[in-house]
Amino acid sequence: MDSDLARILIATKALTVIFILLICLINGALIVTQVKKPMFYQSVKLMMIISLAIGDIILALFPLVVLAKLSFEDDKTFITCRLITYATTYTLYLIHFVYGLGLVVLAAEVFLRNRIQSIHDNYKTISAVGASSIPWILGLIIIPPLCMSKVNYESHCTNSQSLESMFGVSVFLPVSLSIVVSIVLNCVHFPTSQQGQTISTNQQPIVVFQQTVEPQENLIQYPPQIYAPGNVPFNPLNSYPYPQNAVSYPYPANQQVMNQSLVVNINSSQGVNTIQVIPMNQRAEGQRLLLISIIFGLMAVPFASVALRADYIVWSDLRTVIIVLKFVLWLMVARSCLTPLIMIGYSNLRHVPIRLNKVYVKINNST
Repeated sequence: MDSDLARILIATKALTVIFILLICLINGALIVTQVKKPMFYQSVKLMMIISLAIGDIILALFPLVVLAKLSFEDDKTFITCRLITYATTYTLYLIHFVYGLGLVVLAAEVFLRNRIQSIHDNYKTISAVGASSIPWILGLIIIPPLCMSKVNYESHCTNSQSLESMFGVSVFLPVSLSIVVSIVLNCVHFPTSQQGQTISTNQQPIVVFQQTVEPQENLIQYPPQIYAPGNVPFNPLNSYPYPQNAVSYPYPANQQVMNQSLVVNINSSQGVNTIQVIPMNQRAEGQRLLLISIIFGLMAVPFASVALRADYIVWSDLRTVIIVLKFVLWLMVARSCLTPLIMIGYSNLRHVPIRLNKVYVKINNST
């Protein structure tokens, strides 16, 4: 038995160091990928991902460092009841509550992204920081009082609060919410607030929304298309000179130059249409969020379930109890490595809609 405990202690030391390094490296890389994106501080999605990554890094640098110090040092006098309580509360309860609500915020951001009017630039940063802070604010208001209010710091550091209430609020509730909200998000059809149609391109599908505005005379499509004789598009990037009779239309002074070109064929006798182009990546984001939510549940729930039923399980010996508890504990910690890796791929989806603010086309009255 002593040899088994010695091997378990060695494994604990190794896993502690490995997870501290992996969590810091992976979540650090995740933060860097978000910060590199332009105007990241104005995006609820990016700020929420950064916030969750910071939470995982805190897990590595606080509770896991305490565990490492406890494992490697012979002098245990630095360990106090309050330190153990703070580290345990963060590891087992707070981080999971925050992460689950963070996934709910990300799902809400995907749903509302193109369903609300655009926010003024002056308020985008405030809204992004505020939305990404909601899980932490709720977590700090709910979890510490729930999990720490009944700790007896003077008598063996015992906690008289029921495990059912602590794990129910901090693990089972956020896991269930994140999965349910992600499923609902995947069942929603995009878009719903405006009429639109999907057109095919060589890249991702886009949705074209049309809104009638006052007609204006002799308006031509912008960005300009250059045509050679026979209505064949002429490539301005090749090395051949322009044909003598090729025609190009300059931009008006108040028209923003766009990198995208849009060819629209409209047969109408009324007005001119304003075209808005929005990438259809919401479905992919919803599926990715559902995957992350399921993995989050599979890695966080086992420890809570074993801890709740440990007194009712017939264990063969103490060694089995220790191995099972260690396994589900490290499975819970491994979530801080796996889900950020998925987040790195998730964050590569385009988060800023491409908008051609005013693309004017000449109305064709005849077919």
